[in-house]
Amino acid sequence: IGEALALLHLSVKELSLKKDSLSLTGDILPLRLPTFCPGCPHRETLSLLKDLRVKLKDRGIDLISHGDVGCYSLSFLPPFKEMHNLSAMGQGGALGAGLDIFSDHKKNPSVVLMGDSTFFHSGLTDISNSVQLNHSITYILLDNDNTAMTGHQMTPRTGESVEGIARPKQSIASVAKALGVKKVLEVNPSDRYFYQNLLNEIILEEGVKVVVSNKECALTFGARVKNKEREIFNSGESVPVKTFFQINTSACEDCRECVEMTGCPGLTRSFDAYGTKVMIDPQICVGDSYCTKLKACPSFERIDVFNYHPEKNIIQVIKADNNLPLPQFKYTLDSIAHGQIWRVVITGVGGSGVTTISKILANAALKMGGHRDLDFKFVDQKGLAQRNGNVTSHLAIFKKGRSATPTSQMAGADLVCSPDLLDGLRLAHLCQGDGEMILGDELQWPLTVLLDYNEDKKNLTRQDLLDKAKEKKAKTFAVRKAVEEKIGKAVYQSIAILGVAFQRGLIPFSLDDILDSIKISVPKLEIENNVLAFNLGRGLAITTLAAEVNHQDQVSSWWESLEDSRGPFELFEAKSYLAFFHFLEEEFMAIEKEKLAQFVHDIYLFDRGQKIPELKGNIIRLKNIYNVEFHELALRTLIKTYFIKDEVFVAHQMISPMREENDQMYLKLGKSFKKKFINRPSFDIGGRKIEFDLSPKPWMLKIMRHQRWLRALLVSWHFKERHLQNQIREKILKGFSSNIYNELAKLDNIKGYRQIRYNKAKMKGLYA
Repeated sequence: IGEALALLHLSVKELSLKKDSLSLTGDILPLRLPTFCPGCPHRETLSLLKDLRVKLKDRGIDLISHGDVGCYSLSFLPPFKEMHNLSAMGQGGALGAGLDIFSDHKKNPSVVLMGDSTFFHSGLTDISNSVQLNHSITYILLDNDNTAMTGHQMTPRTGESVEGIARPKQSIASVAKALGVKKVLEVNPSDRYFYQNLLNEIILEEGVKVVVSNKECALTFGARVKNKEREIFNSGESVPVKTFFQINTSACEDCRECVEMTGCPGLTRSFDAYGTKVMIDPQICVGDSYCTKLKACPSFERIDVFNYHPEKNIIQVIKADNNLPLPQFKYTLDSIAHGQIWRVVITGVGGSGVTTISKILANAALKMGGHRDLDFKFVDQKGLAQRNGNVTSHLAIFKKGRSATPTSQMAGADLVCSPDLLDGLRLAHLCQGDGEMILGDELQWPLTVLLDYNEDKKNLTRQDLLDKAKEKKAKTFAVRKAVEEKIGKAVYQSIAILGVAFQRGLIPFSLDDILDSIKISVPKLEIENNVLAFNLGRGLAITTLAAEVNHQDQVSSWWESLEDSRGPFELFEAKSYLAFFHFLEEEFMAIEKEKLAQFVHDIYLFDRGQKIPELKGNIIRLKNIYNVEFHELALRTLIKTYFIKDEVFVAHQMISPMREENDQMYLKLGKSFKKKFINRPSFDIGGRKIEFDLSPKPWMLKIMRHQRWLRALLVSWHFKERHLQNQIREKILKGFSSNIYNELAKLDNIKGYRQIRYNKAKMKGLYA
């Protein structure tokens, strides 16, 4: 596919166009894989199957999985890759039955994934056939209370007909038992450990087994919760407690186990001195907490916000201002009536409000400012409206009687508009030479990027995309930052980008038409916030706040976070610390100061800089071995071999002043909040490993961060990590004769906590 896309772009590049397109550069930007919605219960089953597949593989057993048409069809895509065949509705069981005749159940056990509506549609016959022929197959029935794939219609299980008439509820488990299945079990997929143990036992058992995984579709459940919250807010009340989850990016090792095992679009990326880190996007996360149940690391944190009312408690409240000056319109309905065709493309990520602004423009086109001589065509492509999927809409306005397609062809759009930086750039080829691109300066990172460990090429950064936008003459605006600060919800960035485009005179509708369209296009309780966001966008356009990456100097923040077991560090320690920082600053002038400060901070925090003399010598060696283009990657990989994120070190990171400062954002959402750490300490004592779940209190962490002496007492504690560090350090300082970036990146990617790190090291030829 990649080669085909490359050839396509090269062909496009050679085309001779009448109008000069802004993006005919041959660039191939990362695509968005369709994925399960955040909170989807299917993800929980697939995560366990992926884990089970690895365990069975270690025993010489290859699990075969079959499936058919439904939301769960997406399981054949990364990160799960869990469906070996994809056929017509109800045919997954038939294929499983056919293969069962020719396979050894002990070496190749079969699993059939089947939805609840598929079960009643045609899956019954599959299970009946398996019972009659005494197959050894495990049917996992994914019951989410809906025919979710095609619009959340009812199923026989819901007790309601398509006409809305009450009918008898049909139990999936009871029907399966009536077919003669001896082992029928119902589980809540969120109960990860019970479900995991169940699958481990049942998959290899003889005969037909049916597991009913029952949990409501996240979309219908979430819609009910939001509607209830709207009712509460409308009455002037607050939600007593609202739970959020976040990732402490300082503790995060960027092993991406949470991404690999959930594929949740609520997981995104950030950057620090050590490269990429995983974080949770609060706009997308629904708080189902499944990523925290993997217990892969101590970086997950739960936040309970009390008296939750994001609009009532927002610190900076402003009212919609309709007195902003009107723009100088580049396009008008009158000019279109004289023969000009106006075309706009709206694109972005499903669930972020893109379809809302498309609806606003379509409704404005229905009114058309009173023009009876104009017509329009509109197409709204919602096929990937799951979170993290692309959604694109096209609108064309033209003189009545003229023939026109609704979709903009290459170099044919007057306006390409997107709140998402990446999605907007991907459609840059649709914008004509004198057209304009109006984009947000942030992006939702796609799963394709999160699953790429960049061992062949450097990480794609937000700055790379901003540079690309500048190259294509696109205008970028900080719409997400504006709506988060003023309204408290990033979802309004879409209507804000529409406001930017309007104020720049790129939309031919009058202000009254747009405001009237907003009122009929959004829920009544959302009108005020949407008008506010629209005017925020207009304000950004007026003040020309085109977004630029703000590399804020965080050096002082790192100094302030140097709290230790003895309080503020003594003067001689401060001098030593600063001396090492200045040493790095002189040796690596091309690396940002805040990154160097973070390196020194972590080295000092681990053991008060005991190994700094040795490290200095190795840094000089490293600088002489590698060219400047590899300095940052080599330096950060070397630095990581001089400290271990053990329980003492992580205790510091959990309660650092920088984390406490970041957490104050929750005061915008409620009256107060409480943090719960999700931790799993591990100790090697007397040759035995002891692990336990713990949610430590701040006072516990303050005590634990003093206990550096444990490293000397517990000789075997984190011995494997220290052994791996020595191997990595030796390889870095030996240097590489070829494929330097690739070899360094492989070493840099040996990260994670405990077994995850060990497995990654083994894949790279190192052993713990």
